[in-house]
Amino acid sequence: MPDPKERRKFARLDIAISVSYAIEKAGGETSEYAEAVSGDISASGLRLMTPTPLESGVHLDLEIFIGDDPSPPVKAKGEVVWQNKISDTSFETGVIIQHMDNDAKKRFMAFVFDQMSRFVGIKI
Repeated sequence: MPDPKERRKFARLDIAISVSYAIEKAGGETSEYAEAVSGDISASGLRLMTPTPLESGVHLDLEIFIGDDPSPPVKAKGEVVWQNKISDTSFETGVIIQHMDNDAKKRFMAFVFDQMSRFVGIKI
């Protein structure tokens, strides 16, 4: 029986991909980009392993490097919704995707569904 506290709308795919993120600051400026690795991804968000603490509610510019795709990374806007400290230099960070333009969304979703179909052995 499903856990009644489980609020996820989409299946999660446990896959490690590179993600760069910059913290949005007042006035539309952003911090320098930092590197993270995904712990899992879904159609609505990512779990990232980040090197620094990030507070809930912080808005991020994301660059998601999908697989071996040589094209530019998928760009998105996200918000930190939770974080757990793993060590002094590693934090598990939940990020909800708030915005992704249509072309980026198509590329991202195609990648997610392709990886999910490989995981369950189904050809789509």
